[in-house]
Amino acid sequence: MNPGEVYYAVTGDRAYLKLVGVIRHPISQRLNSAMGRIFSQAEVRGVVVDLQQAEFIDSTCLGLLARVASRCLELGCERPVIVSVQPDINHLLRSMGFDRVFVLVENPAAPTAGLSAATGLADIGKRPDPKLILEAHRALCQMNEQNQHLFQNVIEQLESAVLNEASHRAVRRGTHLF
Repeated sequence: MNPGEVYYAVTGDRAYLKLVGVIRHPISQRLNSAMGRIFSQAEVRGVVVDLQQAEFIDSTCLGLLARVASRCLELGCERPVIVSVQPDINHLLRSMGFDRVFVLVENPAAPTAGLSAATGLADIGKRPDPKLILEAHRALCQMNEQNQHLFQNVIEQLESAVLNEASHRAVRRGTHLF
């Protein structure tokens, strides 16, 4: 399997994200940081996500992409675009409801010039960030009712993990949550 890579660029009022290889939760911090950089640009009016070279995308990274659509809606941007030529990924995107919030382009000529590697934005985590994974899955659940049923147990487990981690940090600092 090809390990995942994240590339991003902002050109004028357009932002581009390119995901390559196997896109799994260990690179979620990089993806999240790249998205933060993109949306920190005041002039961004549209986002294109290039998945042409993506081999696999897990639910955490799908949830982060769902947040792209939510953020575009909040900012009054154009409907974001996903460019994908992989039939399995296209099927997954449709089954999760991405075709309702993104324009899906399956026969593209997507621009890639000028993209920056997101490698320096965040390290690949040996231990995933439960808060980021929780936020990503909540974003997936907001896309449609089927996703809510599909990921409800995952969200409950993640909420418990986040609460336990916060409790352990508070004990180490000598403070209490209550």
